[in-house]
Amino acid sequence: MLKVVQKLIQLLQPRMSQFAQSNKNLSKHLFEKARAQENIHFLKLQREQLKSLREKILSQKNEVTTKIIKVDKLIQSLEKTKKEIN
Repeated sequence: MLKVVQKLIQLLQPRMSQFAQSNKNLSKHLFEKARAQENIHFLKLQREQLKSLREKILSQKNEVTTKIIKVDKLIQSLEKTKKEIN
């Protein structure tokens, strides 16, 4: 009886190792898929952060541009008054 069980285990061992290899491949595939989805999620977050940062920079640039224009106008008006005084 013991020899029969040993022989049976020997016959089943290649199938068990194939099953284990199949499980290993499936686990690796699932892990890589989950990892890719996680990377996509973080890339989307980074894209949104970059978009908001870009919008903030553009709004600050517009503010600076308008302030420069105001200062230029003020300088021009001061130059006009100075010329009128002279």
